[in-house]
Amino acid sequence: MRIPDAFFWLWILGASTVVATDLPPYQPGEKLTYHFYWGIFMVGRGTFEVGKGQKDGNYVFSFHGKSNNFISSIYPVDDALTSVFDINQRRSINFIQDRKEGDHHVWEETFFFYQLRMGSTESYISGEKKWFNIPAEGVQDKLSTIYYMRCLDWTTRDDASTLLGNDKENFDVKITRLKTERVELDDFVPIPTFQVEPNTEYLSGFVKKGKMLVWVSDDRFKIPVRVVSKLSFGTVSAVLVKVEGVKDWPYDPKD
Repeated sequence: MRIPDAFFWLWILGASTVVATDLPPYQPGEKLTYHFYWGIFMVGRGTFEVGKGQKDGNYVFSFHGKSNNFISSIYPVDDALTSVFDINQRRSINFIQDRKEGDHHVWEETFFFYQLRMGSTESYISGEKKWFNIPAEGVQDKLSTIYYMRCLDWTTRDDASTLLGNDKENFDVKITRLKTERVELDDFVPIPTFQVEPNTEYLSGFVKKGKMLVWVSDDRFKIPVRVVSKLSFGTVSAVLVKVEGVKDWPYDPKD
């Protein structure tokens, strides 16, 4: 049982194969900070940032999540993910993950070669390299999926899907839009949201049998503000606590 998997998969929430909106709702400089909870106990902190490649203009997404002292004494976690995203084609080009979770360590890099319709993943620990098939139109990685989902116009759809490129198997990620709801968080004024639920059948282990709900800000930013996953060992959740680099974000409390 790997608790950090549940925290990370809270973010792999869905996208669509349909045409995305012309302008993304995020820009380089955006930084989102979340607190992670296991039941009522805070167990970690994570940040998602948007940058831009210096030469090619592609967007660079990064995530860093780390457990706090409470959980680190039992199961230390230090995860770093980086995704290079073609902002014009809205597809992943390159993905690096360096995940340290307990005594488990994954450090590998994935490239997507669309002209060849092939992807490759190389482990920097074992040196093993794997090749796998991908469609020419594009796939997403674990991190770019979040940002691709945010590009979609959710005002006229009830569901969406995308393909998650993976050396083991390409996974079809599906997401269903549910109800609208106003969410109250400690660090913001009430935020209007729409709720979505991703399928979990493509996931592994105990997460596969869980149930996930995500609350996304119902505006042009489409920022996930709260995520709850109910699993066999309890409930894990993520809560937005800070937004930086987002012009005209309207939900910060007034002084």
